[in-house]
Amino acid sequence: MALTGGTVTGSDVVGRSGSEQNAPGSATGAASLDGPVLGTGHLGTPPLAASSAGGSAAGRSSAGASSAGAAFITASSPEASSPETSAAGAAEERPRPKIALRRRLLALRRAGVLPDPAVLTERVLALPEVARATCVAAYVGMTDEPDTTELLARLRARGVRVLLPVVRADLDLDFREFGGTLVPGAMGTREPPPSATHVELGEAEVIIVPALAADEAGNRLGRGGGSYDRALTRTAPATPVIALLHDREVLGDVPAEAHDRRVTIIVTQSRTVRPASL
Repeated sequence: MALTGGTVTGSDVVGRSGSEQNAPGSATGAASLDGPVLGTGHLGTPPLAASSAGGSAAGRSSAGASSAGAAFITASSPEASSPETSAAGAAEERPRPKIALRRRLLALRRAGVLPDPAVLTERVLALPEVARATCVAAYVGMTDEPDTTELLARLRARGVRVLLPVVRADLDLDFREFGGTLVPGAMGTREPPPSATHVELGEAEVIIVPALAADEAGNRLGRGGGSYDRALTRTAPATPVIALLHDREVLGDVPAEAHDRRVTIIVTQSRTVRPASL
């Protein structure tokens, strides 16, 4: 899919090079990601700040248009500093196409384009990698991310050790064991309290990561801070990495850099995608 335009549909953007499992009766509504590609900026958690006085960060579709299967989003102003990009500093120039793509995807989410968390939970728990795991790293979904509350509770009910991220000052991530209690964390996140056991991410047998989009090769689009890319360097390459997305967020192509860690499984409300190139 060209980044400068095209229609993303739930039925034809997935599986051209990867295998998938389709749920009966899955929706195939289209969301247009047309719009000029401007500049860039992952932290898996904090929301992207709105653009400053030069104009809005993105045109926003109505909830009605989203449910009808079409949302036209445009981006026309420079991206404002968000906590993750400003803290990381301007020393690293990131590929410019990512900014506009993030804007349009976030606008769709804020217009109500989010997968059903109950369906995602069942699909994730059915994965053989998750079914046999005794330690899973996951995350607490924010308002513009899939709600993971039920997933975390169901994993713990199985006796699985659940690790959740804690954002460090340098935007890297530490992980603490989730015992059922959460406290406010950096940049609007929620995390286990400081008294919770610190656990190295390398102990997780499965890692569930936040994402705004992913493509058929497993390239993942985060929020631009690089937190998970850094944290995942401390894990074994064979560790399954799972992204939770809406059907419309599985794209034909996501801009990637050499240091980006690919996901090995993509779970949406209607399918499970295993990128064939991995």
